[in-house]
Amino acid sequence: MLALLVSGCGNFFAGGVIFGGPTVLVSRENFSFSTETDQNNNTTYTYRYDIVLYALPGSGAGSVVLLDAQGNPLDAPFLIPQACPPYSADPCGPYTRTYEKKAATFLSPVQAVKYRTTSANGQSKVVPLPAPIALY
Repeated sequence: MLALLVSGCGNFFAGGVIFGGPTVLVSRENFSFSTETDQNNNTTYTYRYDIVLYALPGSGAGSVVLLDAQGNPLDAPFLIPQACPPYSADPCGPYTRTYEKKAATFLSPVQAVKYRTTSANGQSKVVPLPAPIALY
């Protein structure tokens, strides 16, 4: 009975429990790549994509930061403004951020391999992603 009460209050991860923190699914969507060459023969490479997060049922409000393999943040935190009800049939969201990056040379992707979830009360935990996500 106690386990049920605790599971209703928080999210379980390997290695610990975060009470009220967001648990998310992360994807890169709508990726496009284009090139433009101006009259001076200068080429611009443009990368466009969306990062989309869905909060899983039963997860709380807080923030999520994507991290590389060394634990470095790859962007500003995503805000998950409200808890996703545990009785929800589907994940909550989407929480979307659109990116457009222009460069004079090809960009090498940076791999997001985990994320840091931080609950509204400040507890945090690093969670591995099921598969790396290439960011530019």
